[in-house]
Amino acid sequence: MEGQSSRCKIVVVGDSECGNTALLQVFAKDAYPGSYVPTLFENYTASFEIDKRCIELNMWDTSGSSYYDTVRPLAYPESDAVLICLDISRPETLDSVLKKWQGETQEFCPNAKVVLVGCKLDMRTDLATLRELSKQRLIPVTHEQGTVLAKQVGAVSYVECSSRSSERSVRDVFHVTTVASLGGGHRQLRRTDSRRVLQRSTQLAGRPDGGMGTKARYTRIEPRVAT
Repeated sequence: MEGQSSRCKIVVVGDSECGNTALLQVFAKDAYPGSYVPTLFENYTASFEIDKRCIELNMWDTSGSSYYDTVRPLAYPESDAVLICLDISRPETLDSVLKKWQGETQEFCPNAKVVLVGCKLDMRTDLATLRELSKQRLIPVTHEQGTVLAKQVGAVSYVECSSRSSERSVRDVFHVTTVASLGGGHRQLRRTDSRRVLQRSTQLAGRPDGGMGTKARYTRIEPRVAT
């Protein structure tokens, strides 16, 4: 029905520095982070339209550090979907998906749709990365490995992206995730209008070109940790 609206909560998890924060910032803020900043909790909201239906995505970025293992579950309640991220340039993150993230997400949000995301796709052909991995007789994570792992953990899909070099691949991640969480087929997902101006919870300046488009809110949440 035209004008109908829905909400979708998406929690993003993965090892530290695996690319989940860049994924969210490129998608929700149209900005690739210039440097790595450790995350505790970051909450992003963006509005979209799918089949003339307004969808509000509430996206939670979480810390992959084991130091926050007892705090991270605070993000899981009422999740519609979980993105489990791995770093294509770090094969050891494949093991983390099985040993850590699969069990944690199944325990705290067993009914959420799971999408496995291979981040840093551009690093698969990066010469410096290939040389470093070759010293350990390793190669970057392959698409086949990701697909097999997705089936092992019961994910609805395996999607690869490069936050640094392909905004379209980032949008595809949330396209797949949103459609899956709504229980529909592969329908066209688009943002309303353009994506030039984003509104922070307080205020975020517009781009120099003065373009207008989707409004997105960005807030920082820091839950208290018991001492």
